Amino acid sequence: MKQSLQYGAPAATLLVALAACLFSSTARANPRPLPFSYPYETLPSGKFEAEQYLDLVPVRVTRENPDGTQEGVFSLRSVLQTELEIGLSDRLEFGWYFVFAQGASAETPFLRFQGVKQRLRLRLAEEGDWPVNVGLYLEVAEFHNEFEVEEKLLLSRRFGPLNLVVNLWIEQEYYFQTSETKFIFNPTAGVTYELSPHVIIGAEYWARGRFDSTSDESDEPGASDAPTGTRHYLGPTVVLQTGEAWLSLAPYLRLDALGDDWVVDDPYGKVWFRALMGYGF
Repeated sequence: MKQSLQYGAPAATLLVALAACLFSSTARANPRPLPFSYPYETLPSGKFEAEQYLDLVPVRVTRENPDGTQEGVFSLRSVLQTELEIGLSDRLEFGWYFVFAQGASAETPFLRFQGVKQRLRLRLAEEGDWPVNVGLYLEVAEFHNEFEVEEKLLLSRRFGPLNLVVNLWIEQEYYFQTSETKFIFNPTAGVTYELSPHVIIGAEYWARGRFDSTSDESDEPGASDAPTGTRHYLGPTVVLQTGEAWLSLAPYLRLDALGDDWVVDDPYGKVWFRALMGYGF
């Protein structure tokens, strides 16, 4: 009980402080209203922001009982990703990521460092200059078992408080151990509505699949996030912001698994939760 109070008090204080700030401070942050979609906007020159991602995916995994039989039990797969980004100019932004992952099976190692990513995001024009705002995104990742290159075309159009966002997103993943290359598509689309300078609500769709259909072990627990079949997700989003701080939250329902039972050892489960927190300097 004593330990619970130790951690509970600071958490409660933080929540009260955040709520108070939401109604007393002017929002100046550059948030991510759609957790899976990158916005067209970039940080101004010299501006710095730190972001923390958290993905939580409930799954069923195999557990071996003392008598040697096996059964499916619920567990939680998670990914932690820290991003540091800076505006190199008013239209060009650089980001550096540090990625940690925790599989859900009993045989999976504890939270471990996966590797690093670097990326550039470029706005091609000022907002409103073109009928559709266009940005370009290029990312390179060096993980413990693979090398990745990722490209995105960032599209958006604003109608007052309403904003439409689309990311056309592809990846190429090269695996050192197997000398295999996987070609991934990961498009996203969403809409947001600004209720106030502090609260933005919305809805977002995203999918993940492969252009190549080669059968592999990627759907095994703890393996790379590269499914041989396409996974589709849809969910509501909300972002709270005040001053230089913001918090973005979204639960997603897996559409291609609607009506199906939970599949043991399926790392994609039936729901996906993502939370992002950012602070600008």
